[in-house]
Amino acid sequence: MTLSGEQLARMIDISAVKADSTRSEVEAIINAARKYQFIAVFTLPCFASYAKSLMVGESEILLGGTVGFPSGSSTTETKAFEASELLGIGCDELDMVINIGKLKSKLYDDVATDIREIVKTAGYAPVKVILEVSLLTNDEIDAGAKIVRDSGARFVKTGTGWSGPTTIEHIQTIKQAIGDSIDIKVAGGVRHLDILLKIHEMGVSRFGLGHEAAITMMKEFSKKYVEPA
Repeated sequence: MTLSGEQLARMIDISAVKADSTRSEVEAIINAARKYQFIAVFTLPCFASYAKSLMVGESEILLGGTVGFPSGSSTTETKAFEASELLGIGCDELDMVINIGKLKSKLYDDVATDIREIVKTAGYAPVKVILEVSLLTNDEIDAGAKIVRDSGARFVKTGTGWSGPTTIEHIQTIKQAIGDSIDIKVAGGVRHLDILLKIHEMGVSRFGLGHEAAITMMKEFSKKYVEPA
């Protein structure tokens, strides 16, 4: 194992983005991020300002904003407004949901326009585009990943965490579609350290985890790879 605990933490976005995520959970993910130095925290838009207020003076942890959660079916104009508002609050990164219905309808030009508008709005802020792979066929994943690749986004992300899990096959399909042209973030279904490390070896550079799973993995990593026998 050549990966350090610090390197592992800097691959993890810790999130509270479920429909029932509470203000106390936002506080919990920020506290966990400070303790373990996770690279970013993500909240739902209604808690972005509160999260930012708790992170004053915190230069090493990024604040992420969610755009179009969870269906991706908002109009492009609505998504662009949401992205602009989140950036104004102080979000450093944006995770947007692809228009899943239009992707499945093969309205590829509309899907690409949607992404490009958010990328344009974001400027220098990285945009990760969520495919929600559990709702797609392999052919749809392939098409969606290629659209994301060609639309100026920084990452293809597998899921919101609201739907089904990401599988090894899903990641293989994305990797075959985009190669090393942009990065991959996996979210949804990664619950064990061994799986995370296996996926990382496949070329995945970021992981979106709930705070309990993230803390459990950091503790497991410390016992398995850091503490003396």
